[in-house]
Amino acid sequence: MTASAPSPEKIEQFRQQLKSDWTRDETVAAWRKWHKEIAAFTRGATEALLNEANIQPGQIVLDLASGVGDPALSIASKVGPFGRVIATDLGPDMMSLAAELAAGQNLHNIEFREAAAESLPFADATFNLVTCRFGAMFFPDLHKALVECRRVLKPGGKIVFIVWGVREQPFTTATVDVLLKYVTPPEQDPDAPSLFMFGVRGRFQNALQLAGFQSVKEEHLSVPARWPLPVEEYWTQFTEVSRPFRPLLAQLSPEKLAEVRAEALTGLQKYIQDGRITFPLQIVLASATRP
Repeated sequence: MTASAPSPEKIEQFRQQLKSDWTRDETVAAWRKWHKEIAAFTRGATEALLNEANIQPGQIVLDLASGVGDPALSIASKVGPFGRVIATDLGPDMMSLAAELAAGQNLHNIEFREAAAESLPFADATFNLVTCRFGAMFFPDLHKALVECRRVLKPGGKIVFIVWGVREQPFTTATVDVLLKYVTPPEQDPDAPSLFMFGVRGRFQNALQLAGFQSVKEEHLSVPARWPLPVEEYWTQFTEVSRPFRPLLAQLSPEKLAEVRAEALTGLQKYIQDGRITFPLQIVLASATRP
């Protein structure tokens, strides 16, 4: 453990909170409801991960924090019938939709397992590739999780992660910043995992190097994101899916909530192109190989 690492007690507290937040019924229901639109909206991030991963037929791939199946299902289609994907998440409910989608796509080379990134139930040197899309910023013990990823990778195997970049981007200014004008969030523990923690340049690169990886790369990218439904539906999706902000929305009276919605919808209008919201998403692509 590094000198700046949180205490084991704090890490356990973060771990319990993470599981509670992401396995509760309303979170699962919201992600099931909006999965198709979110997959379309974040397709640029998924494609950046897939391009960096350079997936080959026959590979064995582990996908962490798979949720409703992005990018695990895309990876399964690329490794082919002689390859294999194991998709993991903290609980089975979120992955149940991914399993349904896999069956609908006739993908028989994907398996769904409940697992935390910090204690992977797999043998050493099992996988050619470990991927994770928009999950690593929530790992309670990032260093332990990355060491586990290195352990289960075959020598020369690759890790490819996508996380959020800087906080100051339309994705947040058009929604979160409007909300925070009306309600004050509780004080955040500085040691706690956070959505935009890897917007600091070099942070993920340093974490991968400390975990013993080589050929480490960190790229800060801007990828296009197009919301496929009317602007009002984007706000509704935000209020239902955004797990960290639902408690804040719940503090507002119906009148104040209507004010927040109206202000957000007005601000979102400047991002409309051809009738649909189009954002540049600021993301971080991090990759490395096991020696």
